[in-house]
Amino acid sequence: MKKVFSLLILCVGVTPGAALLTAAQKASEAQYEMTTYYLVLLYRGPNSTPEVRPETQRIQGAHMANIRRMADEGKLILAGPMGDGSKLRGIFVFHVGSLPEAQALAAEDPAVKAGRLIPEIHPWFTAKNIRVYPTAEAAAAGSDSEDKVRGRAEREIPDLEIQRFKAMTDQDTVALDHILSDDLTYTHSSARIDTKAQFISSIRSGELKYLSIAPGDLKVRAYGNTAVVTGRASINSEMRGQPMTAELRFTDTYVLQGGRWQMVAWESTPIPNP
Repeated sequence: MKKVFSLLILCVGVTPGAALLTAAQKASEAQYEMTTYYLVLLYRGPNSTPEVRPETQRIQGAHMANIRRMADEGKLILAGPMGDGSKLRGIFVFHVGSLPEAQALAAEDPAVKAGRLIPEIHPWFTAKNIRVYPTAEAAAAGSDSEDKVRGRAEREIPDLEIQRFKAMTDQDTVALDHILSDDLTYTHSSARIDTKAQFISSIRSGELKYLSIAPGDLKVRAYGNTAVVTGRASINSEMRGQPMTAELRFTDTYVLQGGRWQMVAWESTPIPNP
C-alpha cells in the first residue's frame, strides 16, 4: 500500500509514528510519495587500473554510452562517480520492477563485464519521480560548474607539472608527497612500475637522481574531476650511480581529490633517435 510521508520523517531523533502524526497535523508541510529504487554501489574491480590506455578509454566510452541508454529508457535515475579515490568508484540508482532486473542491468555494464567495477545492489526507498536529467536551470548550472573545473585544470595542472619536475630534481620529497596521490602508479620508460612509496623512497635514498628535466608540449584535457596530461621531456638522471639520458613522450593523469589535483598515474615512452 502506498504511503505519503512528510519531509519531517527525515529529521534526526523523531520517531516514525511522531513524524506521521506531525504530517497529519500540518497539511501545509511539503509531502511526497515514497517508492522503491535500487541503489547500486560500484566498487573498484580486480581489473581496475589508473593507466589511460586505448582499451581503458574504449571501456569507459562504452560505460558512458550504456549510462545514456539506460537513462533514455527510464531505467537509470541517477548516476555519478566518487571523487575521493576510495574503493567505491560510483553509484547508479535504478527504477525497475525487481531486484533481479536491477542485477541484470548492472551485470551488463561494459565496465562491470570488463572487471573494472564490481556492483553491490540494495533496495532503496525515497521520493518518487527523482530523475537523472536535471531541470534546464540545474543543467545550465552543472555545465557552468564543469567549465569551471576544466578551466581550473588548464590553469593549475601545467604549474603542478613544473613543480613536480622541480621537486624531482631538488629531491624535495615533501613536495612530491603533496602532489602525488597515495594510489599512484608510476611506470618508468624502462617498464619498471613504482608505487608512490617506492618512487619517493628511491629519490630520498639517492638510488634515483634526476639531474635535469626539461618538459615541453604540455597539453591538458579535463574530463569532470579527472585530467589527462600529455607532453615530452628531456631527462638527465642517474640510476644507482649510472648516468642515463632520455627523450620521452609521456601521459599522466590527475584527479581532483580533497579540493586539490593529485597525480594518480604516469607512463612514459622513449622517443627513438632519428
